[in-house]
Amino acid sequence: MNREKITIVVADDHTFFRDGLVAALELESRYQVVGEAKNGEELIEKVKRLKPDLAIIDIGMPIVNGIEATEAIKNLGLVTEVIALSMHVEEFIIIKILQAGAMGYLEKNISRQEIYKAIESVVIDRRMYFPESTSRRMFQLLEKTSLNPFHNPELKFSEIEREVIQLVCEDFTNREIGEQLDISKRTIEGHRERIMKKMNVKSVAGLVAYAYTNNLVKRDNNGNSNLGGGLSRN
Repeated sequence: MNREKITIVVADDHTFFRDGLVAALELESRYQVVGEAKNGEELIEKVKRLKPDLAIIDIGMPIVNGIEATEAIKNLGLVTEVIALSMHVEEFIIIKILQAGAMGYLEKNISRQEIYKAIESVVIDRRMYFPESTSRRMFQLLEKTSLNPFHNPELKFSEIEREVIQLVCEDFTNREIGEQLDISKRTIEGHRERIMKKMNVKSVAGLVAYAYTNNLVKRDNNGNSNLGGGLSRN
């Protein structure tokens, strides 16, 4: 991203919370709030017109909810990333918002410093961001249930695709995966694009969620995965 400031649209149907979030963002000189929305329909229109770097959205908005709005934003083909907010942690809702294409999830009781950290991770580093506690709960749920949109044990992947999936889940970049597999970065990008199309997901977070749901991730000797708190998109 070459812009001096990160441009942001904030969407929440609660005026008090929205005003507070905008005020917190405007305390940081690197961020510029270019628009506000009180529902998902208004959000989509403003993102389409303003083309911000980031949309910070409430999942439970009226008219068009946050999940539907995120999917619509990603279908616009813009570079706009999405960070979702919710008052309560509901794992299935988090799964759905990730599948729709969000790159971050935060609870509404976050500190100003944490939302800054999430913005830098998602917009600057192109890395998925959500609190570690949410991450643990979500992936534990994914591993224990088949009643979610990622479960599809019939879908098959080639050996090279499975290696790429494993390394993506371990937070390696395309360049690093290429170095490990002795394949060009461009070829790895092609593999990832095909993998995501096959999985029918729109983000790296969705790829990781699918991989965990369908037991595509290898474990270490203690039975733990190597998943960290951030997931790279590059």
